Amino acid sequence: MIISALYKYYQILASDEKSDIPLYGYCSAKVGFALIISKTGELLDVISLKVEDANGKKLVNRQMIVPEQVKRAANISPNFICDNSTYVLGIDNKDKPDRSKEAFEAYKDLHNRILGSSNSQGAKAILNFLSSWNVDEARQHLVLKECLDEILEGSNLIFKLDGEKGFIHNDLEVKRLWEQHISEDKDDLIGQCLITGEKNTIARLHPNIKNVKNAKPSGASIVSFNAPSYESYGKSQSYNSPISKNVAFAYTTVLNYMLSGPKQKVQIGDATTVFWAESPENIYPDLAAELFNPFFTQEGKEKNVYRRDPKIENLVKDILLKAKSGSVIGDVDGVINPQVRFYVLGLSPNASRISVRFFHCDSFGGFVRKVAQHYNDMETVKEYENQPFNIPIWKILSETVSPKSNNKEANPLLAGSLMRAILNGGLYPAVLFQEIMIRVKTDSEVRVNYIRASIIKAYLIRKARIKKIQKLEEVLTVALNEQTTDKSYLLGRLFAILEKTQKDAGNDTLRARYFTSAMTTPSAVFPILIRLAQHHIAKEEYGYINDKKIELILKDIDRFPSHLTLDEQGVFTLGYYHQRAKLWERQSKENSSIKEEN
Repeated sequence: MIISALYKYYQILASDEKSDIPLYGYCSAKVGFALIISKTGELLDVISLKVEDANGKKLVNRQMIVPEQVKRAANISPNFICDNSTYVLGIDNKDKPDRSKEAFEAYKDLHNRILGSSNSQGAKAILNFLSSWNVDEARQHLVLKECLDEILEGSNLIFKLDGEKGFIHNDLEVKRLWEQHISEDKDDLIGQCLITGEKNTIARLHPNIKNVKNAKPSGASIVSFNAPSYESYGKSQSYNSPISKNVAFAYTTVLNYMLSGPKQKVQIGDATTVFWAESPENIYPDLAAELFNPFFTQEGKEKNVYRRDPKIENLVKDILLKAKSGSVIGDVDGVINPQVRFYVLGLSPNASRISVRFFHCDSFGGFVRKVAQHYNDMETVKEYENQPFNIPIWKILSETVSPKSNNKEANPLLAGSLMRAILNGGLYPAVLFQEIMIRVKTDSEVRVNYIRASIIKAYLIRKARIKKIQKLEEVLTVALNEQTTDKSYLLGRLFAILEKTQKDAGNDTLRARYFTSAMTTPSAVFPILIRLAQHHIAKEEYGYINDKKIELILKDIDRFPSHLTLDEQGVFTLGYYHQRAKLWERQSKENSSIKEEN
């Protein structure tokens, strides 16, 4: 299903004139330098092809479409034209000169076989260069002197013919010979492809998938069989899951295409997540990226390096407002078809392979409705006006990690289960709620903030809705619920008012000392807190205001329970947060009025 969906998407992009996805026999690779050679093969100059990174802070290798590169480990296996200095120049910084010479000879032999019959000037220039290049004197070459260290770091090199436009690997004759070469492999196994059902050449190895966080930098496989225990019926390697070469190329190429930049990729915990629609239009991934990962600022610092078009941000807001009001997600601006198929794929590193953390298929309209429901469940009154309405998934996960922990990564299993809950509209993972409640109990400086309150509310309201717990659902509102008589919620409200009472009297230790015990064993703590509050009220000029608030809540509490369940502790926390937000709101209005009067 996954490979089939990726293969179909590759076909859609390959047939689109606006797409720059590599065609069969080619790939996108990072290239650092171009070697300028004469028609006789003399190395005349080296030019850097490096470009600024997304932050504009440093130079990085340029992504270019080059002939498809081979999959290699420790073996010597040259690429056509585009390769590193070990193969192109016969030198590297690995202190293995004999192996480097062997690699250069293999590179030269490959090009003699492919380009030997060519009349192209560029092809002849490469052959002349390889035949005349002296590996032993390469390090002393004057042209290489200034950039030798950078070249030896492993940058890919390509060729350019002096006085000609473009690079030699793009020469029509060179491309024709390359494509002829890859179609003439006599060792090919013919079989029925699992994806297309057609008889074709079967791929022995599938190309590597790159840019998955924490996977090998050189890439890793989704499909691989590297031990006899994984094989069956006498078949070796990927012949155990027969997929034709063109399908293997297509699905890995389009996956690497999406993984190469931030447009169709977000990081969710340890899962590098890509998404696509069965359409060549950019509007689908643009909207999905903003839905998954809305722009987020905190303390004046932008957490996302990549910010999308403001038009997309505004369009997402409109779509979410429509979804929230119950409107059907219809054709938006004549561009979005809600019936188009949409896919989400989460990939995580697993030793030498890449594992699938989650995979989801839905209509684009269905996907939007599910995400809109998630944001609707998360909606909670904000502490500050500049806080975002839609909280990114990465920020939800980060709240489960202790601020004192050296490891800032969230539980890897949590990311996958959270995504599945969002995409399927099911229950949020219990471990998410448990981890947040642990943070509420143990982080004495910041027990409850906007994001934690939103997570608690979302978990409980979805649980109440799916399991039809009407009493619980009625309690969980966006802002302060002054109508509910739920004891856990009232106790949370009461604690917030008691805290405010103490603070007005010039003390602010209640939360740090008593919050956890108040939410777990109310009967052991609240009588003490109420007695303390009377002392604070007596000291404060307007203490009678807080006293009245305490009295209004206590009239609905006949007794303090001996303990609260974990769900009740969540309701307590939400009641505390809502009441505190209301108190701050009133105080902010009062401060604003004073400023206006002055």
